[in-house]
Amino acid sequence: MKPYEISRNWKIDYKQVILTLSTALGKLTSVFVILIMMTLSMAVLSAKAAPSGIEIRKTSSFIDENGVMHVYGEVKNFSIKPVANVVIKGSFYGNKGNLLNVFSRSSELNIINPGGISPFEILYIDSKTVNQVRNYKISIETNPGPTEGRLKTMGLRVSPSNSRLDIFGFYYINGEVTNNANHSSTNTLIIATLYDKSGNVVAIGRGLAEPLNITDGASGAFSLAVSEKLQTYKTTAISLIADSDEFTSAPVFTRANR
Repeated sequence: MKPYEISRNWKIDYKQVILTLSTALGKLTSVFVILIMMTLSMAVLSAKAAPSGIEIRKTSSFIDENGVMHVYGEVKNFSIKPVANVVIKGSFYGNKGNLLNVFSRSSELNIINPGGISPFEILYIDSKTVNQVRNYKISIETNPGPTEGRLKTMGLRVSPSNSRLDIFGFYYINGEVTNNANHSSTNTLIIATLYDKSGNVVAIGRGLAEPLNITDGASGAFSLAVSEKLQTYKTTAISLIADSDEFTSAPVFTRANR
């Protein structure tokens, strides 16, 4: 029997086999492309424009020593309803108005109550084009989820004790957070927003309470360090917000100490 024969009366037609395989692979490729397009379409459809009354304000930007651009700002909820899962999208343009890149990031608070504010930070991590950025535009989207439309109870209170800028450019903030609610606060986080003399956001710091889970009526200490030394020296004012899985706090504003 010859190598290409299965039997004396059955020979493999390799051209036909290759044609059949090519057709099958082509169909599979088409199916995969359709599935990918459907997935992307669903992702786009899942996001929706932020409701009216949600505004971006107090923005600033800088490029750090590692070539990463930071864009800071605040989301303010002027509406009468809470908003959840807020995503801030930055579109970055070159000197000819050409789109260089798009980066997105969630606001620091996952639920922003009516009248509430949340800082945000977008990172431009494309080191090849970061020095070409001449302008950027910021837009807001919200993603539906289980927390959508849920008001977060103001069960926490922040009490700053002291703050200081050290000789290396680190800005330290210390204080206490108290749980005034009737059950425990879990994963309690403190978010610090630093402002310059024009009132723009120039840096953000985050720190965990100790203990992380604070029982009702109890307090926990916090100490956080803001490490953006190219920005911290600009600080003239600070706001502090405590947030947990269950509760949030009103922002507390204080003057910066040097």
